[in-house]
Amino acid sequence: MTDNTATQRRTTTSSDAAAPPPSITTSSSNNLPRAPPSGGGGGGSSNTSAIMLPFRILSKTPAIITILLRVLLWPLFKLVNMTFPPKEFDGINNSSGADRAARAFVTMFQKQISAVRPVVSPTNSDDGANTNQEHYVEPACPFRSRGYNGTLSEITSRPPNSRPLLLLYLHSPLHADGTKFIRDYLCHSQLLQLLNSNNSDSHGSVVCFGASIHTADGQRMRDMMGVTSFPFMALLSVKSSGSSSSSSSNTNGNTNVTMELLLRMEGPKLLTIPPSQITTYLTTTISRHAEVLAVEEARRLQREEERGFREEQDREYQEALLADQRREMERQETTERERREKEETEEAERSKKAKEEHRLGDARALLERVGEPPAGSEGVSRLRFTLPNGKKVDRRFYSVDTMETMRAFLVVYFHEQGIAMKNFGLSTNFPRKTFREEDDKLTLVETGLAPQAVIMVQDLDS
Repeated sequence: MTDNTATQRRTTTSSDAAAPPPSITTSSSNNLPRAPPSGGGGGGSSNTSAIMLPFRILSKTPAIITILLRVLLWPLFKLVNMTFPPKEFDGINNSSGADRAARAFVTMFQKQISAVRPVVSPTNSDDGANTNQEHYVEPACPFRSRGYNGTLSEITSRPPNSRPLLLLYLHSPLHADGTKFIRDYLCHSQLLQLLNSNNSDSHGSVVCFGASIHTADGQRMRDMMGVTSFPFMALLSVKSSGSSSSSSSNTNGNTNVTMELLLRMEGPKLLTIPPSQITTYLTTTISRHAEVLAVEEARRLQREEERGFREEQDREYQEALLADQRREMERQETTERERREKEETEEAERSKKAKEEHRLGDARALLERVGEPPAGSEGVSRLRFTLPNGKKVDRRFYSVDTMETMRAFLVVYFHEQGIAMKNFGLSTNFPRKTFREEDDKLTLVETGLAPQAVIMVQDLDS
């Protein structure tokens, strides 16, 4: 509306002449263009300095005069402050003065409510008869008893998805229709019920702030909103423009927010509209704002759900990646272990083969060195070896040959005949006797195997 109707939605920002209000983000530029530095050629620099010297002195004269005036006027300034001390409602950064001004407005408004005394429907008496007496219920004042900074901090302290609207009313005590608007409109039962029902401290959708334009907060809001006619009432949406705006303890002008104008009603023509229509305007705006908050909350929940889904996918991917890495490590460990076992087996086989070859070479060298005695020679022992398969092998040895020579013969014989018997034992039945490796240095005579004997060969690995 124009003077008395709702304006279309727009965002408002302004700045205070004395100090920028904490609720409005302002930006200003004081960077003035500077003249480029002048310079001259080498020989003319001294002449240029001599010419510019009077101008430099003249340019500093205003600054010198200003300093002298400040020194001379300082006693007068102190005298004026002592003669006319600041009032209790002066100063936009005076939080205690702002709170006192807000309480004074609430007290004035409560008196107007008491004067209007809204009427409620009559109730039945105890005996069941209707009474003609009117019962009055005095509603509570919907406006906050805190200054503008405190009220703004209360709004910004709530989460963005449940942040209430700011109902602003500027009162002009000297305006002819100021008191009439409060009594006939703001104290109307429907409007009071609407504001009080949506004005809860923690879950309300509207926070009401009223101020006289004769106070610092009222004058600041008048300048910020560009108010030129009264009565004036507006509905604003407070939005944070920085991370510090959510701090409820920051009330000294450090909180930066932006305000979106949702409804503006002002001017004498506002008094031509019935209070019920103003209530309808406010109800519609509050409902639309609630719908916007609901949509934003639904989007926020959807974003959180999508973020949770992505986090779940990332977690499952990381778990699968770790499982694959563990399996790959286990596979590599298994492959490495099998490789080592294979190398150890091959090394053992090579060592065993080398040992067998060395044993066979020693046996052959020993037999070549000793040789087999010819038949009919003296000092000969005839030995018969009975193998595990029943086969019998005869051979002649010198009686002075050792048991080691006899074992060397069997090693060479088993290799030549392809008999897989690497570890074997020797024994006799008559007399029953078993020969061990420690007996290898004994001669056949010493072991009782001369001049002849039958030796049983046992496969110790079978």
